Amino acid sequence: MATILVVDDSVSSRNCTAALLRADGQQVLCADNAWRGLTILESMPVDLVILDLQLPGMNGFGFLKDIQQNRKLSSLPVIVATGLDVNPELWLSGQPHVRQWLSKGKFGGDDLLEAVHGALGAKSAVTSAA
Repeated sequence: MATILVVDDSVSSRNCTAALLRADGQQVLCADNAWRGLTILESMPVDLVILDLQLPGMNGFGFLKDIQQNRKLSSLPVIVATGLDVNPELWLSGQPHVRQWLSKGKFGGDDLLEAVHGALGAKSAVTSAA
């Protein structure tokens, strides 16, 4: 069982994602904005973050910049799940900790779980190689 932080200001998206992950046997923490997400990351160990980019206050890009600059968090895997209309291939090239980009409205529960299992598996491989 992994601990996964879901950072999304949409109550319905956050609740649906959390329910799917819990049904998969994961422990889920939720934050409705980037600041709360960063507070959770500073206070407890998390194995993976699922992040929306369109957040009130500090957006998801700011959140990613903060974790990238924090030595403790810089290797934390992130899955971006957002409705933001940007070209993910161009954007992902500068974000080594982002494991996958999912566009809201274009992915289902199976796609999310596949991304989660892939990101957690990659983290395990890195941890056991260290």
